[in-house]
Amino acid sequence: MNSEKTIESAVQFITSHGWGAQGKMLGISRMFQENDLGILKKTQCVASTRPRGILSGFLAIVPQTKHVIYLPPIGGKIPAKSIRMRIADEVFRDGAILSCYWEDSDLILEDILVWKGMPVWQTTKFQERWNTYMKQFSESWQPDKALQGCTIRCTEYQSLEQLQKPEGREVIEFVPDSPNTKRLIWVPTEEMETKSYEEHLIKREAGIGPDIFSVWSNTQERLGIAYIRSLATSKLLRLHKANEFRVKTQWNKMFERHEILGMA
Repeated sequence: MNSEKTIESAVQFITSHGWGAQGKMLGISRMFQENDLGILKKTQCVASTRPRGILSGFLAIVPQTKHVIYLPPIGGKIPAKSIRMRIADEVFRDGAILSCYWEDSDLILEDILVWKGMPVWQTTKFQERWNTYMKQFSESWQPDKALQGCTIRCTEYQSLEQLQKPEGREVIEFVPDSPNTKRLIWVPTEEMETKSYEEHLIKREAGIGPDIFSVWSNTQERLGIAYIRSLATSKLLRLHKANEFRVKTQWNKMFERHEILGMA
């Protein structure tokens, strides 16, 4: 099968599952809107950072062919191409579709949409897709950069409590833990909502992580988990030896949490 027919077979495969330019679903993300705050509040979510302006395409493991094809999103700069991968025969039997994007010369795998013929994106919560089906895929695939012609790796997800402001030209992508639900892309801004700030006591949350702090009022009322926007603030807090101390905070409407600005 020549390269043109190989790519066409991959397009037909993802189209048969409703994905891609000829299917009903172009991708798994959309831009964050203000009324989406309720989703973050009511639905368990994780988040990741990704390059700004880079859209996701598809990695199609075409059944019965042993071909793995990258298919770009509409308007994508990197064309469709075949990628040689060491994948177990059982995966090729029924095929799979993954969502992915390019970060420089690395191909980043971010979600699994179809696994062994099953439409898991539509039917299964994200945590199960990632911890079960993505794990099964990882165990069936033997990374080989020389064979692949690029580095292929999985994205890293964080809880909202661990989330920090991305550096450089990156955006935050919120992933609701529910089936058939698009991710929410948020572009952070440098402007603060207001220059004013408050002072609060924060306490290190033992057993959760080094960057998890709870915020307390002057009357010792727990106000929730603090939001740490920058890596610099995170490093500053890690250097503080005490388990509780006072900081400057500002209410962050986006995350509905007190954001730590610095030491009081």
